[in-house]
Amino acid sequence: MPERSASPPTRRVVEIVSLLATSDAPISVAGIAERLGIARATATAILTELNEAGWVIRHTARGYGIGPALSGLSGAALPHGIGEILTALADRTGYGATFSRIEPDRLTVLDVRHGSDRVVPGIPVGHRIPLQFPAGASVMPWRSAGERNTWLATAAGTDQRTAASLLALVRERGVAVFRPRTDDAGMVDLLADLLGAVGADLLQSHLRTRALRQLAALTARPFTRTELDSDDQLPLSYLAAPVFDPTGVAAYEVQLGPLRAATTKLERAEFIAATIASAREFTAALAARRHDS
Repeated sequence: MPERSASPPTRRVVEIVSLLATSDAPISVAGIAERLGIARATATAILTELNEAGWVIRHTARGYGIGPALSGLSGAALPHGIGEILTALADRTGYGATFSRIEPDRLTVLDVRHGSDRVVPGIPVGHRIPLQFPAGASVMPWRSAGERNTWLATAAGTDQRTAASLLALVRERGVAVFRPRTDDAGMVDLLADLLGAVGADLLQSHLRTRALRQLAALTARPFTRTELDSDDQLPLSYLAAPVFDPTGVAAYEVQLGPLRAATTKLERAEFIAATIASAREFTAALAARRHDS
C-alpha cells in the first residue's frame, strides 16, 4: 500500500467498492462506516453517488450491494457465511479478527470484525501489505518451495535464524503465534489504544500507514516452541491460521488480534483453539461453495 494516498476521498470510494464486492450480503451504511473506520456521513455521501451511477444498489431495509454496472465483480464475492464465521470468532474471544487473501507478493484484507474488548486498530477492508516476513507465516508451510524461499529471503538479521524454524512450528501446530519484540508490551497497548481511539477516518493515510507499520514491528516476534508450551504469563500480539481453497492451496488466513500485555497458558490455548476452529470453518465454507457451483 502506498505510503501516502494521492487522493484520500478516492481511496474511500475504492474501499467501499472493495468491501461490497467481497460481501455475500448487503451492508448497511452504519456497517460500512464501522468496518472501514470512516464517518457515517462520508459513507452516505459516497454511496449516494455510487448508487446514481449504478455501481451499487440499495436493498430496502438491508443496505447496499454491488450494482449492475459492476456486476462483473460478483465473482469476487466471498462465500455465504464467511462474515458470520468471522463475527463468531470476534464474539467468542472478544477481540478483533480479519480474513485475508494471500498472494505471492501481498496480503489483502477481505473482511474485518471488531471485538468487544479491542477493535482492529485502523485496518480497513482492502488494506494491503507486502508479503514479507512475518506476514503470511501461517500459509507458507503449505506454499510452493519457490514461494517459501522468496519469503524466507525477506527476513533480516536475527529473523533469518528463526524464520525456518517458525515454518516448521506452524506446520506442526497449525497456527502462527506472535508476541511483542521486547518485554515493553505496554507500548503495544498504548499504540493500539491510540489507533482505536483516534479512528482511521481521522488519521491521515500516510500517518495511519506509519502507525500500523510501527505496531507491526513491535508485535512481530514469533513464539518459540518453548514459549508456546510455557506455564508463564506472556504477552500475546496476534495469531493466524491457514485457510485452504477448494484445490487445497493455503490461499487465505484468519487472524485474531488480542494484543494483550499478559496471557496465561490457558488463555493462549483458548485463543489458539478458537483461531484454528474458525480457519477450519472457513475452509469448509470455501469447499461447500465449489460443491454448490
